[in-house]
Amino acid sequence: MDNPRLIMCAKERELIMTWIIGSTPPDISIRQSLDKLYTELEQADIRPEDELPDDVVRVNSIVTIQAPSGRKEGLQLVMPRDADLKANRLSVFTVMGSALVGYREGTTITWNLPKGEETIYLEKVDNSKVQNRISSSKS
Repeated sequence: MDNPRLIMCAKERELIMTWIIGSTPPDISIRQSLDKLYTELEQADIRPEDELPDDVVRVNSIVTIQAPSGRKEGLQLVMPRDADLKANRLSVFTVMGSALVGYREGTTITWNLPKGEETIYLEKVDNSKVQNRISSSKS
């Protein structure tokens, strides 16, 4: 099943693509997810930042998802330096994080998770923590 096109602004797409190119993922499942994300970014629907729908997952979005492992509430997608699973902050560059960025609330996403191809339902997107200025630091 094909996923819908990603929606994002040019600044976030460039940030994510640059990070993917310069990264060395710790395992093959993350490498495969990042490669798929990169391909989807190349075909993304790029819009001016002020024209992005309010329900698109971005860096710093807080999401609620239904995944094969159950419902997860309050996951914030962040850059790697800010990731902290104990605080529900998930790196955009994990397998799950790369599966969510750029999709809209209400979307069903098919992605290769560690247990194989699975379906994730993007139940809710909260962008109240998204800032207009996004840092590109990898630390």
